Amino acid sequence: MDDAAEAHRAAVIAALLGVVGTAMGVVGFWRVSDPALRAVQVGGILVNGTILLTLRGRHPPYSRRQADALFLLLLVPTVVMAWMVDAARAAHGLRWVPYEPAKLSVLTLAVIAPPGWATGAGAIAMFVGSSLIHHALLGDAVRARMSAGEPFAIIAYGVFALVLLGFKQRSYALRLELSRARAEKVAIERVARVAMALRDLANTPVQTLELIRQQLLAEGLQRRAQTDRMGRALERLRRLNDLLGPYQAAVIWDDEGRTLEREIRTVSRASRHRVELAPRRL
Repeated sequence: MDDAAEAHRAAVIAALLGVVGTAMGVVGFWRVSDPALRAVQVGGILVNGTILLTLRGRHPPYSRRQADALFLLLLVPTVVMAWMVDAARAAHGLRWVPYEPAKLSVLTLAVIAPPGWATGAGAIAMFVGSSLIHHALLGDAVRARMSAGEPFAIIAYGVFALVLLGFKQRSYALRLELSRARAEKVAIERVARVAMALRDLANTPVQTLELIRQQLLAEGLQRRAQTDRMGRALERLRRLNDLLGPYQAAVIWDDEGRTLEREIRTVSRASRHRVELAPRRL
């Protein structure tokens, strides 16, 4: 799978998680939500659902830039909802743990991010940055009721998310290297099969020419010049056989290779039959 397909797949997963996560948020935060939050939640489901259906209806080839842009666009309703959920929880609770939706989101984004550091790091920065801005805008009375450790906890989550993102990008790089190595291996095997076919097809003419040369030598010295030239040609064919020999180790005879081998054997048997008839004609 290439980078464009991976980016498309990441956008589809983000859209699906957006629909599921927003629906869970509607149920989980129903008691603390107000009409504005509920309107944003409905809008988030519509945006994520529409983009999900659009992406699912597309066929290859995919556009990586478009998929990355949609991936980031899908996060905008979630960032707004996370802000509003934290504000609602702060208004309804005595003590509360802030930025939980943002913390969960950054870790999830590190896992599902598309290839390329820019998109993944930008997505993580959207949630961490919005949480830091929200924290700066909160009043002292609200901060006094939140659990200790903020805003350093959300920063720590962002750092760990970037570490996970690094491992994710490394896995993409390793997968790309593996795909290239596999393609090179397939190409080498195909070349090796052709080399083996050339070698096997060259062996029988060598035997035929050598037999005819020996018969010409037996007829007298008047054919010495022709037999010498034939001997030099045979030597070149033998060198060709030696050059093609090392490719044999690279061949894995699957169904295609066995078919090619059968064709080679058929040609070789026909050539040997001609060799047997050659002395009679001479």
